[in-house]
Amino acid sequence: MIDYLTEIIVDMNADILLTVLPTTFFVCLMLTIVALPEVIRIAFRKQLFDVPDYRKVHTGQVPRLGGVTFLPGIMISVMLAFGFLTEFQSSSSVTAEILFGASGALFLYMTGVADDLVGLSYRVKFPIQIFSAFLLCASGLWIDNFHGIFGIHELHPAIGIPFSVVLVVLIINAINLIDGIDGLASGLCIMMITLFAILFVREGLLRYAIIAAAALGALLPFYIYNVYGTSEKRTKIFMGDAGSLTMGYIISAFAIKAATFSDDIPGLEDRQTSFFVYSFAVLIVPVLDVLRLFFHRIIHRRSPFEPDRCHIHHKFLAIGLTIGQARHLIIGISLLFFLGNIILIKYIDINILIVVDIAVWTLIHILISRRIKTLQSEHAESAKNYLE
Repeated sequence: MIDYLTEIIVDMNADILLTVLPTTFFVCLMLTIVALPEVIRIAFRKQLFDVPDYRKVHTGQVPRLGGVTFLPGIMISVMLAFGFLTEFQSSSSVTAEILFGASGALFLYMTGVADDLVGLSYRVKFPIQIFSAFLLCASGLWIDNFHGIFGIHELHPAIGIPFSVVLVVLIINAINLIDGIDGLASGLCIMMITLFAILFVREGLLRYAIIAAAALGALLPFYIYNVYGTSEKRTKIFMGDAGSLTMGYIISAFAIKAATFSDDIPGLEDRQTSFFVYSFAVLIVPVLDVLRLFFHRIIHRRSPFEPDRCHIHHKFLAIGLTIGQARHLIIGISLLFFLGNIILIKYIDINILIVVDIAVWTLIHILISRRIKTLQSEHAESAKNYLE
């Protein structure tokens, strides 16, 4: 264990923390800052807008192509960082995980761009998501241990790889579907990637820390345009599928890597369950929300892919919160879930922790639903009194 930490400090920490990580972040930040206004200008010239409908809360002409800037900026800045490390540290910085993952990200990015431009059916997008998830798992990045969940520990590849494919697809769609109000998806992604970046730096996962720094550089300018821009001044833009699919894929790779990297490192075996919980605690809110919607639609005999206004952010808006209040509250709840899980796992069994998470999430929705019904009853009574 001491040798492992010494190797990290000698080979990485000083150079990465003081030079490569900030530079990677800054390069991607500047690329995105330059690219976003041009994307908005082109979108208005070509009339490429997100059309308002009954599910959406925006009005006016707003482009939905912000995500087209994400992957190019990330790949350019990451490749420059890896090139720097290879040139000056005489070591290869690219692994099979990164190459396969980049291929999967490109497939999803192109799919997202096509969907943002002309629209694609889930029958087209879903198989591509599965294929991209398989590429990631084919590189060796898959869940190989449940760490006691349901009494299961080590997993055979025949179980672990398909499960990981499903998990990647689930996370991709969780990020995609929670992108319903200004700054929510990007704000959650910023929070998640920041937490993963902290873990990667602390544990010496250089390559993943570099990718996280680049992803933050892509997200921060977009967040400002998305939250503080206006359609009247032509400064507002949405993420679109190109952005949400790309970020969902990156976050899923981060989650699996954080959950599994310690398996083969001597001295870290006793912390494996904590790493596993850390990696997925950041995802509790979007993942539980998409699972709730999936089963809710099936129970009501509707297609699980049919859009509606039953997401957590729609419910918060229904009880009278503003978009900003709903965004901050959901991000705050997500952060509280994360902090609660990484603290409680030290004291309680992982299975009990899962039950607590689901119970708390269910209670939140019960309270919100009751409040919505109360407000609806009050409005109906007011309307009745007005007519009388």
